[in-house]
Amino acid sequence: MENRNGMNAQSQTQATRGDTLQRGRPRNSRRRRLLDSETQRMSSDRHQLAAVMNHEGDTDYLSLQTIVDSLSQDQMRHLFTLIAERTPSMLWEILVEQHMFNVENTQRPVQIPPPWCVCRCCRDMPTSIERVCCGNGPNHCLSHISDMNVVVLHQTVLAVADTYRRAIFGIPVDADENRRCRHSAYRQFTVWRYGRLGSRVRRVIPSCCVWRIRERYPDALGQYTGFVPHRRNVYD
Repeated sequence: MENRNGMNAQSQTQATRGDTLQRGRPRNSRRRRLLDSETQRMSSDRHQLAAVMNHEGDTDYLSLQTIVDSLSQDQMRHLFTLIAERTPSMLWEILVEQHMFNVENTQRPVQIPPPWCVCRCCRDMPTSIERVCCGNGPNHCLSHISDMNVVVLHQTVLAVADTYRRAIFGIPVDADENRRCRHSAYRQFTVWRYGRLGSRVRRVIPSCCVWRIRERYPDALGQYTGFVPHRRNVYD
């Protein structure tokens, strides 16, 4: 009798659990449907927002194009002067990208690349350890790829990196803006290509990239120290 009663009690318990699970499933299904519906609604909202932003961007572009077309020659000169004063690096990049102005040819005469150069963009360097090429072909020189412009040469990126470094090490700001950007660009290149700044082993930057950095942020007198392995700033 006890066994029978125990079996009946066990059967009732299992039946109760089954009923509970059956009752829980519709509730979980409703929650899943509500979650799916909310996800679809959010996705639709994002698409609508993106469409609005694209439309506004197109409208802004068309409005600016209309204004630019209506400017006189003197007004155009004044506009370019203001842009050059506020964002000179952006204007240089646009001029070079559009082949309107060859920065390299105006800053130095055409030079024959040294025999160890593969990319045809290097210059001879004062020491043998500095005579390093990026190794890419003439049409794919590392110093002229888009990532070099964004990661290593962009003035805002360099300013943020320099501010972060000074905050960590308590270094005073260098009053010479070009030298500050130049040194920051050397460090950016090293992290970008080698993954870290070496505390013991100093990395040599390819000649083509060194001179691309120097051309963007030149020394006023054209004087550069070069690669110094045992100094914190290994390049100048």
